Amino acid sequence: MRVLVVLVFLGAIPLGSSQEEYLTLEPFEEETVLPDLVVKEEVEEEILGTPVQRLAYSISEFGYDLYRLVANSDPRANVFLSPLSVASSLSALSLGDLSRVKELVQQTLNYGSLQDLDVHRVFKDLLAEISAQPKQFRTAARIYSKQKLRMRAAFMNQVSQFYGSRPKALTGNTPADIRNINQWVRTQTDRHITQAISTIPHSLSLLLLSATHFSGKLVTSFNSANTHLQTFRTGSMQEVDIPMMTSPHYPMRYGYDSELRCKIGLFPYQGDVSLLVFLPSGPLYNMTGIEDSLTPVFVHDLVSQLQSVWASVSLPRLKINSRLELKNVLADMNLSPLYTSSVLKKLSPIPVSISSITHTASLLLDEKGTQDTDLSNPTSPRLNLEFHVNQPFILVVYDNASGSLLHIAKVFDPRNLVASLHTGLA
Repeated sequence: MRVLVVLVFLGAIPLGSSQEEYLTLEPFEEETVLPDLVVKEEVEEEILGTPVQRLAYSISEFGYDLYRLVANSDPRANVFLSPLSVASSLSALSLGDLSRVKELVQQTLNYGSLQDLDVHRVFKDLLAEISAQPKQFRTAARIYSKQKLRMRAAFMNQVSQFYGSRPKALTGNTPADIRNINQWVRTQTDRHITQAISTIPHSLSLLLLSATHFSGKLVTSFNSANTHLQTFRTGSMQEVDIPMMTSPHYPMRYGYDSELRCKIGLFPYQGDVSLLVFLPSGPLYNMTGIEDSLTPVFVHDLVSQLQSVWASVSLPRLKINSRLELKNVLADMNLSPLYTSSVLKKLSPIPVSISSITHTASLLLDEKGTQDTDLSNPTSPRLNLEFHVNQPFILVVYDNASGSLLHIAKVFDPRNLVASLHTGLA
């Protein structure tokens, strides 16, 4: 086990990370040096205590890899997705076969180290944990099949038992099928996602659909009276005005990675959920380096090592909606054999193939919290720290208890991701 030294100052706090970077608080006035504190770096086995945590770790590995593939396809685009819900539909599909197809799915989802687990039962427990109140995380996944495909009852019952949604055959009436799918997603996400699909692929065999929404409450609210239009410099170096939630003294957790030259801010949410914001020192500076560093161990270590501070904060007020077709991206993760007809004996007596992997995600980031900022008087010395998210950044919504990656995004240009101050957020 590698041991990293954490130097604790009142003015600077270098912290060790799993990637051998150092996180530091930027200097402020009057340094007082305290004795060195030795912190043992977490190793993989130490964060995998329960079956749910082990499964969450494997799926999060898949999630960060999937994010990188999507982000690399267009480095100048906004990216937003919830890999866990994508994994849910894929994992459910693996119930349909005992052959090479099942092996491909499980390799993609990193199930190799979980052979001692009943993965599907543990997945059910994971879905229940991350959807429990008061997290406000809603996820839905369903397998749709072509008209008149007779899926085996045992397969449909198992998918319903472990993943919550019984597979469904389409009727062949395309407008009605689109309407029914969108109505189902709307219900599953408490009306936050109103349109998951607009078309159905021609000659469809199997459609894997997933959708998620998160609109949790911050532990400490922002005062909406302090939300104003402020300048955001996009990755194209354009200056645009967007609504920013602001506070001159906001309680958060903070660190600075000197190797990645990146500020990291953690904003706690009700239900033991964290919003992590990765802010490079300049627009697009080493954004790829940050993305390449994201792993379950790295994020786990960050969450445990960031320091509690009071800071001057500006944070975009966001309403992100994203709809992605992931079939081509997932082909790069070795799933392409599933795109040609295969006999999934436990699913159907006739060959089937994946025609579409459709994913919709939604995130609401607003001022709502369980405790007013103005009532949160600092009990520690006031620090001369600033965390102004006014340039491209990466955000991660992370469930602390399970270690699950719930949402991940890159905001390159926020103009289409914010709501008018006058109309508010729906």
